[in-house]
Amino acid sequence: MTVRTITITIPEMLYLQLEAAAHSSAQSLDAVVAQSLERGIPPHLATLLPAALQAELAAMEHLSDEALRAIVTSIEPVDRCYRIDELIALRDARTITKEQTAQLTALRAEAEALMVRKAHAFVLLKSRGHSPPAIDQLPVPTT
Repeated sequence: MTVRTITITIPEMLYLQLEAAAHSSAQSLDAVVAQSLERGIPPHLATLLPAALQAELAAMEHLSDEALRAIVTSIEPVDRCYRIDELIALRDARTITKEQTAQLTALRAEAEALMVRKAHAFVLLKSRGHSPPAIDQLPVPTT
């Protein structure tokens, strides 16, 4: 891995926070700064997401912890899950129409976007020092 050296100007309070984090984690200040930057810079894969979802994820940076927890614990509506299953069964049976294929594509995109939002909310909460909820504390869809 190529390493570059840069000089930046940061507020004193931020420097003190980074220094304290380095001390408490027994890491170098350089390592803590690099890790902080890595967490703060969106991964390249984010550019593959639709622009609207990218904007939504960027806006999530400004949400309260409570709002992020609400996203983390949100669930896909059960009727939507059932409809996706029905459409997949039709597709597998090769009896799906073009309209149904379009509906399946749209429903799956919505479900995938929810998963991405939930994952991003988890990352944001973790970066703010919160632990994710235990698996048995997460909601489960009910019928």
